[in-house]
Amino acid sequence: MGAVPLATGSLSSPPVIQMSVIHYPDRWVRLIGIPIWAVLFRFIGDPAPLGDLFLNPLFYLDVAVIMGVNVILWEFNRWLIRKMDVRYSWATQPLQRLVTQGGLALASTGFIIAVFSLIYNKFILKRPPPFDLSITISNDVPIGLLFIVILHMAYTMYWMRTYHRQTVAELRQQLAGVRTEPALQPEPAENRNPALKTLLVNQGKGFVPVSMEQIAYIFITNETSIVKTVDSQSFTVDATLEQLSERLPVDVFFRLNRQFITHRSAIRKVENDGSGRLVLHLHPSHSEEVAVSRRRVSEFRQWMGS
Repeated sequence: MGAVPLATGSLSSPPVIQMSVIHYPDRWVRLIGIPIWAVLFRFIGDPAPLGDLFLNPLFYLDVAVIMGVNVILWEFNRWLIRKMDVRYSWATQPLQRLVTQGGLALASTGFIIAVFSLIYNKFILKRPPPFDLSITISNDVPIGLLFIVILHMAYTMYWMRTYHRQTVAELRQQLAGVRTEPALQPEPAENRNPALKTLLVNQGKGFVPVSMEQIAYIFITNETSIVKTVDSQSFTVDATLEQLSERLPVDVFFRLNRQFITHRSAIRKVENDGSGRLVLHLHPSHSEEVAVSRRRVSEFRQWMGS
């Protein structure tokens, strides 16, 4: 997944953000689809009756070899799709993606099928005439390309579905944030109270001071403010995020959203989730996704570069 450079010098030229890779839940689809694909591939174009095929031991060898080639083709095209996810977005660069991904997929698939078919049939099995290279090109290659086109269409549909869900979720978040956005805006420096140097957190029946350098981030859960320290300890604090954001040093703390404030040193990596938000990887890690909303991305970049 592509990370956002955190310090790039001039703020006038924002860093280039790569699109994050979508994780396709296709493990079982591959385990089931590859054998089915191999059997169909072997059936198509063969005029022999099914009964004769099932009684021929060579049929099962053909299916096994085709299955091995299908594994190579599926894994290669899956790798290609994931690479294209990083480089081109179907939403903003559909033509570049279609030409690049389609050209590479069809050319490489046709080459792999032609080479394996020729080696297996001509040099290993030494099939007698009428087998020749023209049969491979006119039969095996088009069938293989058809399956690959269907495969890419299926992955593209899943990409579109995921992108749609992320976009809808982001729009809903923005709509909800319109009513509360003024609360997220920092007060002018002259109106702010002096910045805190230590924060009193609850411990048992008492409380302990925690310095600003020890705080990794602060978040809300079940309407309770939780302070996470750099050594992975968790404490509650009797203050809201609005109250804390008014007193925390603005040069090292940033209010990401309504539920989260982070220290600059806790940020390890920043990625784009494909919908305009920035997803943060923090240390110590957080159990849920931590993201900067699209409305605050520009301000966050300026804060990180300052």
